[in-house]
Amino acid sequence: MLLAGKKKSTLNALKQQLNSAFSMKDLGEAEHILGMRIKRDRQQHTLQVSQEKYIEKVLDRFNVADAKPLGVPLQPHVKLSKDDCPKNDDAANYMKSVPYASACGSLMYALVATRPDIAHAVGVVSRFMANPGRAHWEAVKSILRYLKGTKSKCLCYGKGPLELKGFCDSDMAGDVDTRKSRSGCVYILAGGAISWCSTLLRIVALSTTEAEYISATEASKEAIWLARLCSEFGMPEKAPVLGCDSQSAICLAKNAMFHARTKHIDVRYHFIREVFEDGPITLIKVNTSQNPADALTKCLPKAQHRLCIQMVGVT
Repeated sequence: MLLAGKKKSTLNALKQQLNSAFSMKDLGEAEHILGMRIKRDRQQHTLQVSQEKYIEKVLDRFNVADAKPLGVPLQPHVKLSKDDCPKNDDAANYMKSVPYASACGSLMYALVATRPDIAHAVGVVSRFMANPGRAHWEAVKSILRYLKGTKSKCLCYGKGPLELKGFCDSDMAGDVDTRKSRSGCVYILAGGAISWCSTLLRIVALSTTEAEYISATEASKEAIWLARLCSEFGMPEKAPVLGCDSQSAICLAKNAMFHARTKHIDVRYHFIREVFEDGPITLIKVNTSQNPADALTKCLPKAQHRLCIQMVGVT
């Protein structure tokens, strides 16, 4: 159990109350919990969260501890689809001996805890757990080899302002099988990512503007919840900023008029218009090169991928 509070006296009183009802042991300042290592630097006013030991165990488990590291989780040319699934008995029998689902599960825990840089890649390979093929397994091993070269990376907090700022992006028709777009968003506080996601949209977007518009709507809901959570921690209430690299999507959010090109969009995705008018969030235009959510929607070259993960505090 992790305890947090403004005053040590409050924490000590809570510990005494809990200790009177349960058999507990006070381990002092948190250093390890659920496979995560917490490191504080009081002089630099930074806090780092990493999973190096957990990743090493995962690499040993799947026999890639001695493999050659890679610079990106998936190469930009990789396009996985259902066509890569086994087409004969020999291929199907081979894949039965491969721990595909177990590897994806291990990667997911690293993803949700400290590694937003593998969110897109893990989301792609996880879609084929029901019937994976050799190409899918090679993609999983590619992610593991990327983790081998970056196992010491961590999320670092304290190098940026204590203000909630988000970014959203979408990859038009990125899924080869369904032609659905992939949406991604990330929220940064004190220089490090505190929330991120990379998911397929529920519908097929008919344009880049529509895909970006829906992505911004989904991201705005997360922004409202995070802003309320931050206020409960005593942070000053301030409208979070949401960055989007599509000027047309921003104009669509500001303009409440319907026309032939937008009237087919589901009503729930127009939620961002009300949010924008009422002021719970501020929607701004950012350059694509300065949008870290780009790494959550598509496979990027090494230099661009490195720039994106640095912007979310993965160092």
